[in-house]
Amino acid sequence: MATTIKEVAKRAKVAMGTVSRVINDQPGVDPKLRERVERSIKELNYRPNARARSFAQSSTSVISFIQSNRHLIHPFHVGVLHSVEEYCAEAGYLVLFTSYNYSRETPPADLQLPKVLQSHGVADCLILAGMNYENFVQAVEDLNVPFVLLKNTYTAGERPRPPVDMVGWDDFGGSAEATRYLIELGHRDIWYIGNTSFVWYNARFEGYSQAMREAGLEPRGQTIGLSDNLYANGYACMEIILDHGYPVTAVLAGYDDIAYGAWDSLAKRGLNVPRDVSVVGYHDEDQAQFKVPGLTTERVDKVSVGRRLARMAIEKLRSPGKRLPEVVLPMTLVRRGTTRMLVREPSVL
Repeated sequence: MATTIKEVAKRAKVAMGTVSRVINDQPGVDPKLRERVERSIKELNYRPNARARSFAQSSTSVISFIQSNRHLIHPFHVGVLHSVEEYCAEAGYLVLFTSYNYSRETPPADLQLPKVLQSHGVADCLILAGMNYENFVQAVEDLNVPFVLLKNTYTAGERPRPPVDMVGWDDFGGSAEATRYLIELGHRDIWYIGNTSFVWYNARFEGYSQAMREAGLEPRGQTIGLSDNLYANGYACMEIILDHGYPVTAVLAGYDDIAYGAWDSLAKRGLNVPRDVSVVGYHDEDQAQFKVPGLTTERVDKVSVGRRLARMAIEKLRSPGKRLPEVVLPMTLVRRGTTRMLVREPSVL
């Protein structure tokens, strides 16, 4: 069994902190104590942990990326994390990743916080990504640890957060833009599909609804979640719209996988996308293009999101106690092959 630093301290009759300072060649150690420690290290054949020693000697600040209530390999969040790491590496900061799952019903004081928050001084600043609720954010604030919050996947409680220390993208504006595009193509019977019990889908539905009302059109949404699986939800929602015989010439889906489910439902009814129904997705996820080649979609630039989160976290470190105005990034409408100009039947004279 390897010798421990505690055994070295006991043999040299000094505190473990003194042994640590000797190992890391730090000043302020009495020469006689240093000699005793070095002799004990040699007699016990003690080998310091190289990683721990390197960490202790480093003055590099640590930014902890905490991904809450989201699958570790979710492509969007992986992209954001990768971008955070790249930016921080360029700026000379270390990123420490951890996942964290918790219930929104647990009081802040009762949360079993991730280990990175259980030990003081491990992380200098936090990036709270994934899906978060007010109780965890409150617990972090109670610890007085600086943090930056991913805005769009945060569900506020009774008290809304002030527009500071957050980075996000314009869900409302992006959805409104996609809807106006469909209206410009001549569509009037446009449906929105997305579970509005989630804050991000609700924001997209509100943007869609405003664009529809501005054009004098009635918003139409299948906004109740029929499945936790995005594809299955899109498929089931489209089935309901078709089963009821509602008029539909275009669909705005709250996510690319929802668009794929809706497209599959239309195909199984003999309806062609975009000849019969135009379909627009959301997020522009890479893997979605393998499912629905040429999907028109609203793009969230996850690289820019990650870089702005990292930039704000570093600014928080450089200006302790300063609250920074939120950053909301614009969306980009990517026009591809699942939308087309609505062709109306000629009137009979």
